[in-house]
Amino acid sequence: MEKHQLIGQLKQLLRSGHSFDDFRQMAIAPRSVVEQAILEYKAQQEQKEKTLRPLRQQAEFAMYLGTR
Repeated sequence: MEKHQLIGQLKQLLRSGHSFDDFRQMAIAPRSVVEQAILEYKAQQEQKEKTLRPLRQQAEFAMYLGTR
């Protein structure tokens, strides 16, 4: 199974309440590929958070100014 397919399955399992350990147990792929998929997913999430953080801060600041 390819890494991008594993990442898709990982996202689906996490949305349905499973953990990374559950994914490790359920995935039918070499352990190294599973770990790479998990690391790539976490990197994607960190990048998404870094992208959204400034927008969230701007929104919070705008709400703060609106209450003054």
